[in-house]
Amino acid sequence: MTDSEIDGECEVAEPDTEDAGEAEEPLKECEERAESYLDRLQRLQADFANYKKRNAKETMESIEYAKEDIILSLLDVVDNFERALEAIQPNNDADTTKKGIEMILRQFRDVLEKEGVSLIDADGQTFDPHLHETIARVACSEESGTVVEVMQRGYKLKSKVIRPSMVKVAE
Repeated sequence: MTDSEIDGECEVAEPDTEDAGEAEEPLKECEERAESYLDRLQRLQADFANYKKRNAKETMESIEYAKEDIILSLLDVVDNFERALEAIQPNNDADTTKKGIEMILRQFRDVLEKEGVSLIDADGQTFDPHLHETIARVACSEESGTVVEVMQRGYKLKSKVIRPSMVKVAE
């Protein structure tokens, strides 16, 4: 309710000496109504403050535990690395060990892909400062501005670059 509506409900005429008893009754009604509005307002303010606190707490909990699923997936990869290390015997051939590590790497990449992480394709591409970071310029037969060697792969999380590719670029 607006102040003008409340004022309109609580119009009190100037009391005459003979109407003094009758004038107090509407005044009491207005005071009771005002107290009721004030009480309701205070309760709503308290409810809203509690809502804000509860919402802030839930948001913090969501942020705190949001990484739980990916951590569980990564723990599976860690377990496989531990198994691979235990399986390496002095008489194992390198091919078997290499195949096991390649399987774990594939599993790790699958976990990252499932979480929205993708590899930035850089080799042979035109240099893009949003995707690549130049660490050296080299003289070669490639067209100027072309990535000739990737020193460290870059990655995106969905559409955001989280690590640019570190590259050598043709002069």
